[in-house]
Amino acid sequence: MSKKFTIIFYESSSFGKTRTVMLSKNLIIGIFVFLSFVFMSSIILFTLNHKYTKEIASLKLLTGENIDLMNQISNYYDQLDKLNLKLASLDKLEYKVRDFISESKDESVLRPVSVGGKEIDTMRDYYAVSDRREKEFFSNLSSSLDTIDDRIDVHNDSLTELTQYLEEKNFIMLSTPTIWPTRGWVSSKFGFRTSPFSGRRVFHEGLDIAARYGIDVRATAKGVVVFSGTRTGYGYIVTIDHGYGYLTRYAHNSQLLVKVGDKVEKGTPIAKVGSSGNSTGPHVHYEVLSNGIPVNPIKYIVEEGY
Repeated sequence: MSKKFTIIFYESSSFGKTRTVMLSKNLIIGIFVFLSFVFMSSIILFTLNHKYTKEIASLKLLTGENIDLMNQISNYYDQLDKLNLKLASLDKLEYKVRDFISESKDESVLRPVSVGGKEIDTMRDYYAVSDRREKEFFSNLSSSLDTIDDRIDVHNDSLTELTQYLEEKNFIMLSTPTIWPTRGWVSSKFGFRTSPFSGRRVFHEGLDIAARYGIDVRATAKGVVVFSGTRTGYGYIVTIDHGYGYLTRYAHNSQLLVKVGDKVEKGTPIAKVGSSGNSTGPHVHYEVLSNGIPVNPIKYIVEEGY
């Protein structure tokens, strides 16, 4: 037989009046277990709530840091895009410089543009963030990008200056009479000679190049035609101003192919070989003047026999 417990309640408002409640042992144990469960559940819920509250706050902090991190990475990608554009511009300048150098046949400087400096493997360094302090990593990366950007600017300025110099040098080269005016052989050199007309010793101010009648006479450098017509002694003559103080004359032609004001390139046909004016046979009388003074054309010709 299970034990029972008696609980007596005494009412202070009613003198001498009491109430009696009979509780079994099992009921009391059940109430105690229930209250213990409620108490332990409250403790667990409180602990979990506190823990999750801290984790949520930490998660919010990490989310904010991740947003800042993504913004930093985005800024670095923007910087890398700008650096890539500058590098592409440098590549174009390098190819331009190489073109000019190859045209001038200057093999001593026909080599890759010098490069160097620190290299950055962005993805490798990014994955290494966890192994170092993030602030130090991004600070170093930003500093490296700024350094590369500054060096690119220096190289860009240097290449631009070099390109301008080579363009000027190339233009001077194109404006210098360096090729033969026609295909033939030298029948009279520059300097003193006995005149075939008077028999006296005279100074010959150009080269006489004997050639087949009617073949092309070509401009020996880039320039502008300043005279195309006839002159006493010269017959049909073309005069070209090449700039930089250079002027060339092509005389005794049978036909003129250009007019005053025409722009010609090195090698452009300008006339046909003839024997007009004071001439003993088909040839080209070719003169080169430097700042108005006749000079020996042979000193400027770098082309092998045409």
